[in-house]
Amino acid sequence: MDSRHNTSPSGDNEESVLTTDALRVWVQRNKPLMDVFLDAFCVVDTQNRVVDFNVAFTELCGESYRKILKTGDFCALVHTELCPGNCPAKRIVTEGRPLRLDELSGGTKAFPTLQLIFGGVPIQDEAGATIGALITIRNVSAESELQKKYDQRKQESIVDGLTRLYNKVYTEAMLLRMTKSLSRDLDHLSVVMVDIDHFKKVNDTYGHRAGDFVLATVAQMLQGESRDTDIVGRFGGEEFMAVLGNSDATGSFSFSERFRKRVAAAEIMFEGTHIPVTVSLGSATLSAKTATGTPEALIRDAVSRADAALYWAKANGRNQVVIAENMTTDASTKARAAK
Repeated sequence: MDSRHNTSPSGDNEESVLTTDALRVWVQRNKPLMDVFLDAFCVVDTQNRVVDFNVAFTELCGESYRKILKTGDFCALVHTELCPGNCPAKRIVTEGRPLRLDELSGGTKAFPTLQLIFGGVPIQDEAGATIGALITIRNVSAESELQKKYDQRKQESIVDGLTRLYNKVYTEAMLLRMTKSLSRDLDHLSVVMVDIDHFKKVNDTYGHRAGDFVLATVAQMLQGESRDTDIVGRFGGEEFMAVLGNSDATGSFSFSERFRKRVAAAEIMFEGTHIPVTVSLGSATLSAKTATGTPEALIRDAVSRADAALYWAKANGRNQVVIAENMTTDASTKARAAK
């Protein structure tokens, strides 16, 4: 460590000189402690002037020892997003208490863009008066960038690239989790299957780029109708699934019909051409009071019934909502057999 201090402190009054002298005494007394610091550190006085620092601080600043002492002002050497008006180094001295800030944005001459972990404690003289602060600074820019990349890849692993909805694997995983919450956190759980009507005709008539645009547009409309607690995913091709927590058959129908009407009324334009789009929906509901069996078995049953209801909607005119609970036993059996 190259821990040094300013032997010629600036100051226009006796109080400033006495404060700096007291800081020198403190620094000398605590050098063994500061020798173990691997992070950049500096000592500032009550005027926010840097009066002592280590080699790591010079490397962080990109300035020489003499230039740091000549510049003096902490904010001029390490500018944080809070400087100068709410400079964290000043706050420690003013408030007389420790401070730690994680993921603090900042910059220096050597590193214009930084993510920092900033920490500091007030320095007091023998009488208990605050005479400065010991500041430690850790550059976590690399770690922050790695975390961003990790978060991005994690997001990509659960989100469908075209529609920006959850993918099938994640949607099914969340459906399983929500099913396990039946009776504990949820009274009802509804599964809604959605299919874009005559989607092949959209691709054949307007092209696959138009088809992708329609998929993405309908997906965002479906997302817009859902609540934050709902799960909406792309289930494959032009088919989507919405998992509605605490939504019974009536609530599921309201959601589905609202969305169906929104799509039917939408002016979906692609490269100046209007593309008429409708959707068919099938829904099935699980009730905490009547659901029996393993979560996996309950899911298979709910998805099968919702899928059968969707098939019935498409086979009987499309652009409609069919609720599995409202289908007759005969119709449900025929729909499942015809899939």
